[in-house]
Amino acid sequence: MKKILFTTILLVTLSCADTKKNIEEDKSLMDQSYFRHLSYLINIKNEVAQEHWPDFAENDFYAPVVYYSKENAFVLNPNEHIRKITDRPQELSFNKVPVIKLSETYTDTTSLKFNNGMTSDSTSFAYMQPVLYFQSFELTKKFLQDDLVDIQDWSIMVIHELFHSYEWSIPEMFEYAETVSKHMPGGPDNFLGSYHQDLEWYKESVKQENELLKEIWIDEADLIQNLNKYNSLRNQRIERIKREYDVDIRIAEDYEITIEGQARYFESLVKRYLSKNVPEAAFLTQEDKEGITNMFKGYEVSKDKNLSDIFNNRYYYPMGYNISMILEKYNVDYKNSIFREEQNIHHYLEELKNSQQ
Repeated sequence: MKKILFTTILLVTLSCADTKKNIEEDKSLMDQSYFRHLSYLINIKNEVAQEHWPDFAENDFYAPVVYYSKENAFVLNPNEHIRKITDRPQELSFNKVPVIKLSETYTDTTSLKFNNGMTSDSTSFAYMQPVLYFQSFELTKKFLQDDLVDIQDWSIMVIHELFHSYEWSIPEMFEYAETVSKHMPGGPDNFLGSYHQDLEWYKESVKQENELLKEIWIDEADLIQNLNKYNSLRNQRIERIKREYDVDIRIAEDYEITIEGQARYFESLVKRYLSKNVPEAAFLTQEDKEGITNMFKGYEVSKDKNLSDIFNNRYYYPMGYNISMILEKYNVDYKNSIFREEQNIHHYLEELKNSQQ
């Protein structure tokens, strides 16, 4: 037994030594605009998180990241599985985070990639652990065209996905996510989104529910009255689906409202920060700076319908966001316990309602 234990310790020690040896600080990464842009967005993320969500500022990345540019693809913060299937190439370093430059076969400029994924396919980077995939500003601009305004706009898109990586890095939340997936066949778009797309009564109910939430933090509507109406409408909708389709959507919807609402809420924190602050950007070139239009100057969060309103079948994004804005309005302290002690944002809403009665 001692021999086996010693061998295991030796292998771990050698593995760590090899990894440290392979990590090489490569300043040439910052010679590329897409790494300067990435450094800029990480500064934004951390500056905002340090003030509003300190736990999210502890690390630059909370999962392996596959980062695509027009010329190359990279893996930042690789795990041992990724190192293994990429033949343990020499590693570079970005902000002290290990970086693997992938072979040309991984370069992909054919479609938009912005998502966190996990699979049971052992040949995939995302084997049994979430991996974040996203693209450089230039490559994203190729697909979104005028819908992408500037580098700050792109940064917020990436930070939204980085927040999901953070959420799933918390063991209690990751375990809960795995449980919820069993109640959500086909994922949220096919499961929840299909009801919103196909059923007019469902769509109308969701719209009313969301308006009730908005009215609380934007229009000073009565908290208790609106929350009671919200709960009543939502319960009726969920029960009708259960009755007519023999499907209980509550667990899946609670989960999506929680994770997407919090990621969108952090977006709003970033926008508000950018409206009043200039992030650290001494490393940007003049050409880089020309890609920053200060689009959030004069930003007013209560007028941002892109965050608060429902425009597609992903209705749970704005609903979760509006719940978060209610919690902010009433100074509810929940950021230290959500995801760890409690995985459902509605828990804090109910606590708030009870405290006001």
